Amino acid sequence: MEPGGMGPGGGRFLACACFFTDNLFVPRYGLHLRYCGDPEQLRRDYGPALRERGCRTEKEFEAVVQEVEKEVRRRKELPRQSRERKQVISQKYTPKHPHLYTLQDSFLAPEFLETVKYCTSKDANLQGLLRHLESISDKRIYRLPVFSDGFCQAFIEELENFEQSEMPKGRPNSMNNYGVLLNELGLDDAFLTPLRERYLQPITALLYPDCGGGCLDSHKAFVVKYALHEDLDLSSHYDNAEVTVNVSLGKEFQEGNLYFAGFQQDPNSVPKYIEVEHVPHHGLFHRGGQIHGALPIASGERWNLIVWMRSSLVRNRLCPMCNRVPELVEAEGFGDGFTGSPRGKQPDTVDVCSLT
Repeated sequence: MEPGGMGPGGGRFLACACFFTDNLFVPRYGLHLRYCGDPEQLRRDYGPALRERGCRTEKEFEAVVQEVEKEVRRRKELPRQSRERKQVISQKYTPKHPHLYTLQDSFLAPEFLETVKYCTSKDANLQGLLRHLESISDKRIYRLPVFSDGFCQAFIEELENFEQSEMPKGRPNSMNNYGVLLNELGLDDAFLTPLRERYLQPITALLYPDCGGGCLDSHKAFVVKYALHEDLDLSSHYDNAEVTVNVSLGKEFQEGNLYFAGFQQDPNSVPKYIEVEHVPHHGLFHRGGQIHGALPIASGERWNLIVWMRSSLVRNRLCPMCNRVPELVEAEGFGDGFTGSPRGKQPDTVDVCSLT
């Protein structure tokens, strides 16, 4: 999708201005911060938490300020850099498996296709769907096979081919340093959008009607890679999504389980949580606001495909990242899934309950 992607009714997809102030991650101390350009605000709001984690001298605090300001500058450059990378990749990258760029039923696990078939049937309901899924806990986390073994193997080969190429590469987010932004690789239009619209949404409509699961109109999709001497784990966080699906593609690995805590809690303080094992080729469905992370991988290499699915009808009312009415700004492609008019007109609101 090109800059200024179109949302429902022809509106453009936008972002919330909080992207430049909120949820700024400082890996050294495992903290998500809000920074409005004033170091004293940072000291007031996060001084005690930083000291608890070892930031005790003025020099260490100044280093945090510099790191946060660097992240803000990085975020402001993202749209331009992503647009430039995507253009170079589309012109110069030669795929190893070009057929993978258009979604086919043969890529999908038979159990997944059967589940989608049920969800699109006339009498489909939640109780019937739950007979097709593994329910992990009362946190509304579910697992089922998504892709075939052959697709996962070929897709990893494609990702490795891209990784080894001289193409420019953007990291998925501030917490993952290894992986691929799939929109930049050209997978949005013919693979990810039909995957969301035709296959994932019939499932999420029954699982998460209260979260906009039946009206997911945009997404952000990326692959993350965990390996020794690279990214080993992932600190606790919540996703910028109404619903997330996380598919373990492979390869061989040990440990690195996911963990899940409460819903929409402070990610800087993780209370009691449950561990969930990765099962190759299976997807975990969960609400975007569910606090989660990944424990360290012990050996091997693990690739995960993650799709953040968004509903403009839900997030136009309240930004899930800052919990405020979104202050809309221009964005590339799907942006962060908001629609409306930038900085001025408040977006129209819709009662999600009327959609269920």
